[in-house]
Amino acid sequence: PDVSVVNSSVSGHEGGNISVQCLYSSEYKNKVKQWCRYKDQSCYTVGRTDTSQNSSVQISDDGRRSFTVLMTGLRLTDSGWYFCSVGEQEAPVQLNVT
Repeated sequence: PDVSVVNSSVSGHEGGNISVQCLYSSEYKNKVKQWCRYKDQSCYTVGRTDTSQNSSVQISDDGRRSFTVLMTGLRLTDSGWYFCSVGEQEAPVQLNVT
């Protein structure tokens, strides 16, 4: 696949942190990398590589077909489905915060 994730399901504790590693094919090296939340049949961007970072969501692209999403200060309401997104390609991740 053009975009995939190392772990498609991640768990964290309230107030803690989680990280997700997203992998992409070389043709997407110069594309914007995004982390979005799936809600109401739409994907809402919560972080991306070409804008100032949300303080609780940071994206770092290693430039070698991988980028990492770090979510800090988790809340119970952060639980749900997210997508690693590059260009038009997406890979789903389920987050469970307890």
